[in-house]
Amino acid sequence: MFKQRVLTALILAPLALWAVFYLPLAGFAAFLSLAFLLGAWEWSGFCGLDKRRIRAIYVVLTAALMTLFYYMTPLSGELAENRLLFSLLLLGAAWWLLAIILVLTFPASQKFWANSDWRRALMGWCTLLPAWAALLFIRGVNYDISSFYGAWLIFALLGLVWAADIGGYIVGKPFGRTKLLPKVSPGKTLEGLLGGLAFVVLVVTGLLIWLDWPGQPYHWYVAAILLTLLSVFGDLSESMFKRVAGKKDSGVFLPGHGGILDRIDSLTATAPLYALLLAFFGKQFL
Repeated sequence: MFKQRVLTALILAPLALWAVFYLPLAGFAAFLSLAFLLGAWEWSGFCGLDKRRIRAIYVVLTAALMTLFYYMTPLSGELAENRLLFSLLLLGAAWWLLAIILVLTFPASQKFWANSDWRRALMGWCTLLPAWAALLFIRGVNYDISSFYGAWLIFALLGLVWAADIGGYIVGKPFGRTKLLPKVSPGKTLEGLLGGLAFVVLVVTGLLIWLDWPGQPYHWYVAAILLTLLSVFGDLSESMFKRVAGKKDSGVFLPGHGGILDRIDSLTATAPLYALLLAFFGKQFL
């Protein structure tokens, strides 16, 4: 299992970074859409949709919504002038506020959604579609100035999520004693959460010193801490849905890693807020 996990990571990470940095916008949109449609297939398994035909219909509907959105709205330019994209990102941010409440009040909260297959399906769209649109928007930021500008912004988000995971593992594995939310995810500990936050703060501090980023430092720290906490709830939210569905992993697409959703759960939570922060504060900071 460990060997499979390492081999998959050695293939997956370079492939994802190549897609982020070197694919044109249309190619990146196709690559990202494929990944999220695989995620939609996995999410359909959370919804009690056992028949492959019904699950395929959910994926097709997701693809139709993506296609409609892609052709109805430009994924570049000023966000304030793009009402559809802005509304979708706000929907994503609002959904994650609700998801945090659902996680914190689990298992009591499941009585409001667990018995409805299509309510869970709608939750899947609220999880996947805003994150998909956010990543496309971020990739297109200042694309006319530099094709790598948005790629570095996505890499920064990936770096934050990876730093939180690494810090959480380094501290939580040997020192984790206090269960964070054992009814949702028995493996998550308070020590791991604090370790992830501490590692993110160290990384941000190093980048501020090295790159001499503009803006007030506390803006960067507040944004990084908020996104780190949100990334944790992205993981916990998926764990909640898996627990209700009776699944250990979201799928089997990635040997040793489980499914696509197991790899992108933190991104689905952080991408909409990250895009909003870039849109509203980017001119001051970047």
